[in-house]
Amino acid sequence: MFYSLFFSTLPLFGLVLIGFISGKFNLLDKLDSKVFLKLIGLIIVPALGIKIIGNFRYEFVNWNLYFYYLLTQSIIYFLGFSIAKLIFKRHFSESIIIGMTSSFSNHLFFVYPIALFEFGPKDIVPIETIISVDFITVGLSVCALELANHKKKNIGEIFLSQFKNPALIGLFLGLTIFIFQIKIPLSVTRLVNFICEAGTPCALIAMGILLSYRTDKTQIMLSLVIAFLKIFIFPLILFIILYLINYDFIISRTTMMVAAAPIGAMGLVFASIYNVTTDAVVRSGIISYILALLSIPFFGGIISF
Repeated sequence: MFYSLFFSTLPLFGLVLIGFISGKFNLLDKLDSKVFLKLIGLIIVPALGIKIIGNFRYEFVNWNLYFYYLLTQSIIYFLGFSIAKLIFKRHFSESIIIGMTSSFSNHLFFVYPIALFEFGPKDIVPIETIISVDFITVGLSVCALELANHKKKNIGEIFLSQFKNPALIGLFLGLTIFIFQIKIPLSVTRLVNFICEAGTPCALIAMGILLSYRTDKTQIMLSLVIAFLKIFIFPLILFIILYLINYDFIISRTTMMVAAAPIGAMGLVFASIYNVTTDAVVRSGIISYILALLSIPFFGGIISF
């Protein structure tokens, strides 16, 4: 699994390097990175909802296992938010982004392709479950960001604004296709796939561009906190919970891999859209990608211990 993960990760670092070089030589700048990230948030996220939730294999869902994952994810979210807010004295919006980044994994573009190669269909479903329900948790985080950035708006205005919430749009479209078993034309399916495939290059090139700019010590410290929570504390807490209830680690191994995965792109995407500082998120991304070369094979194969 290590070599599979290593060679799957090299192209990802290549995309970051392209963005970094482009930023250093002023071929692309922060404004360009914001365009890439806005594209992901407003167009690619809804398309992912259609692709993933619309084709969800509900018959293999293990809700008990997902509950333990969600519990752990909530703990990490709270820890990330609290550390940013209480210790580093960051603004509410930035603290939300730190919580999001610490608790959301890059399951779709990092763990999922590896799991497809290494495991059978039933082992893949826990990952698909996490991806699908994360549309709700991301949507709620966007609601919180909306509240933090538009304090003068009343509840009605904020409620109406959620009809433009990309995560909730993706959730709604995917559920509509899934519940009513809508047969999507092949041309539309191909269009959705093309849009979804643009997500990883846009996110990683944008990350490389932002990485080319200098930052302060506080953001570097925050990036270390995010990486530590995501790569070490998240899988450790989940492992302890599953161990204490004597849960079958063969069943939970792909879920453990998601817990040990590097940070997802959603924190960076919505930080950019809501004009929140992205420096800590970008640097924690690079750190967590490097550490994940060891953490995913370790926790994914922990059953052997």
